[in-house]
Amino acid sequence: MRYAWLALALALTGCPSLEAGTTPEATVAALSSALRDGRAEDAYALMSESYRQRVALDEFRRFFRDYRAEVQQTARALSDHRGPAEQEAVVAYGEGEVLRLVRERGEWRVATDVVDFYDQSTPRAALRAFVRSMERRRYDVVLELIPEADREGMTVERMRETWEGEGREEVERLLANLRAALDDPIEEVGDRATMSYGDRFRVQFVREDGVWRIEDPD
Repeated sequence: MRYAWLALALALTGCPSLEAGTTPEATVAALSSALRDGRAEDAYALMSESYRQRVALDEFRRFFRDYRAEVQQTARALSDHRGPAEQEAVVAYGEGEVLRLVRERGEWRVATDVVDFYDQSTPRAALRAFVRSMERRRYDVVLELIPEADREGMTVERMRETWEGEGREEVERLLANLRAALDDPIEEVGDRATMSYGDRFRVQFVREDGVWRIEDPD
């Protein structure tokens, strides 16, 4: 929607004049009040430093002027938020992995499943699982990442013979290309997804039984 710029670009920072910043809820309340009253400067002061680097104050004022109805709708929605805000932190590690932590009863806890080494919940997770399982020669996992229709005649032993023999050099080239493309955009439409990478390659994904599988890695 056109007011998505405001829908909690909520890496919000505090603003002493609005008594915000002591808690996420106080900041949301201050933002809601500023939006409702048309105080663009006060609302802008609540936005994070990174947001203000991307969006100048003049542009922020223009949003207020051009999208008055949307601003009021956002103010009403924010004022009606229920329950405490969930505080979270994100830590990047390894080769593109992300660890999410949430604050519960004053202490930080890990919310990411750190022992699901071969996650298939998203196309990107399946791609990482494929690269990791091929690198570790976990062909039993690779088999689970292949769509059922393509598994006929495939066994762990046959994959080992093919990919650790004469075909290993080709596998290494494929993995090197995929590792370099792990963060490339993936277009997802329904139960299918595609990632184009390099000059002419692409990976096809399909969702089966609630998990994503790799149909065709070039």
